[in-house]
Amino acid sequence: MRQLPVLILLTSFFLTSFGELAKKKVLENLPAENDRNSNQKNYYSKLKLIDRFDNKLQKDTATGISKAQFSPIYIGDKKNEIKITYKTSKVGNRMFKRIKHKTPDSKSMIILIDTTKTVGSPMGVHEDYNKPEYRDNKIAYPVFISNLSNDTLDIGFGNILPIIMEAKDENGIWKPIQKKFKYECGKGLTEFYLGPKQIAITTMKLFEGTFKTKLRLVFSYSALKTYSNVIDGYINKGQFE
Repeated sequence: MRQLPVLILLTSFFLTSFGELAKKKVLENLPAENDRNSNQKNYYSKLKLIDRFDNKLQKDTATGISKAQFSPIYIGDKKNEIKITYKTSKVGNRMFKRIKHKTPDSKSMIILIDTTKTVGSPMGVHEDYNKPEYRDNKIAYPVFISNLSNDTLDIGFGNILPIIMEAKDENGIWKPIQKKFKYECGKGLTEFYLGPKQIAITTMKLFEGTFKTKLRLVFSYSALKTYSNVIDGYINKGQFE
C-alpha cells in the first residue's frame, strides 16, 4: 500500500514533464511561423502596385449577406513592381481541366491582407469578357496569396478564387458575411494555377458600417481551408447570415 502514493507521485511527475515538453515544443515552433508571416508582410508592404486607373474610390455598402467575388488582378512571379489588371480575362496562369495540380492547404500557401495600400475592385464576372477594362469604384485592400511549396497549386476557376470574408459577431464568434460565388454552368471554364514560389493578388472590399469588428478571409477548396491574417474593420450587423 505504501507504494501507491509513490506511484501516483511518479505518474504526476511524468505527466507534468510531458506537458511542459509539449508546451515548450509549441512555443519553439511559434517564432518560425511568425517569422514566415513577418517576412511576407515586409515584402508585400514594400511592393509597388502599378495601377493605370485613378477614378475616385469609395467603400461598399451591404445590409445582408453578400455574394463574394474575389477575382485575381495578377498571378505570376514575385517582382518589386507589379502591373495589375481589373479585367480578369487578361490574367495568365490559366488552363482547361486536363491537368490536375495539387490542392492547396495552409502548409503550402499563405494569404495576407495588406492594409498599407489600397486598390480598386475588378470588373464584374459576367461583364469581364464583353466590356473594355475599367476599375470598379469600390475601394479595397490588396490580398496576396503566396505558394510556399515546390508544387503547382490549383487556386480557382472561371474568374473566381474560392474565398469568402468572415467577421466576429458580438459574442466573438467567427461568422461568414459572404457566400461563395457559384456559376450557373461550369462548362468551358478554365482554372487558375499558381506555380512554385509564385504569388496571386486579389482584392478585399472595405465596407461602410457602424459595427467595429475583426475580419479575415477564408480560402476553401473542398474540405481544406486556409485563413488569412486578421484585421480591424467595420460592417453592418445585418451582413451576418
